[in-house]
Amino acid sequence: MFETERLFLRPLNEFDTDAVFAMRSSADVMRFIRPLQTKKSESAGWINLVSSRWKSDKIGFCAVIEKSSGKFIGWCGLWLLAETKETEVGYALFKDFWGKGYATEASEAFLIYGFETLDLEKIVAVANPDNENSRRVMERLGMNFDYIGKFYERDLVHYSITKEEFFNAKPQRREATKIFF
Repeated sequence: MFETERLFLRPLNEFDTDAVFAMRSSADVMRFIRPLQTKKSESAGWINLVSSRWKSDKIGFCAVIEKSSGKFIGWCGLWLLAETKETEVGYALFKDFWGKGYATEASEAFLIYGFETLDLEKIVAVANPDNENSRRVMERLGMNFDYIGKFYERDLVHYSITKEEFFNAKPQRREATKIFF
């Protein structure tokens, strides 16, 4: 569905259940995101949920695959933020792949998709205020801190970027990502 310099991003499917469960039951990965999952069926349900809107709304989450190894390293995608109805970019990676720029690279592909294909004017992201790594990803994407608000029943930071801000910051972004449908 998407290809970047180092990643393939494709819709999640039932074959990803073991990898998603490994992530959603990892204390390191889920520390700032949500309580740990204890049942594989919960991960299968989450995959179904975040894949359910691809046809109707053209949003959802994708598996992030490292090109060089072929490994499933995480997920990334666009979703509707229930509290504000804004489109948010979200991401999570296995700890072994933190600090390599993969979250930024995958998220940038989704920002390009959201702005060019979906013609969105603004995309947001939310995170636990203490999640410095996630906040750095948002800042590397060019997003600006807006406020702390109640999202997913927790107090989270809210960042945003407009289409104009995104493409003015790095005009060459469009060439770095291939989108296939």
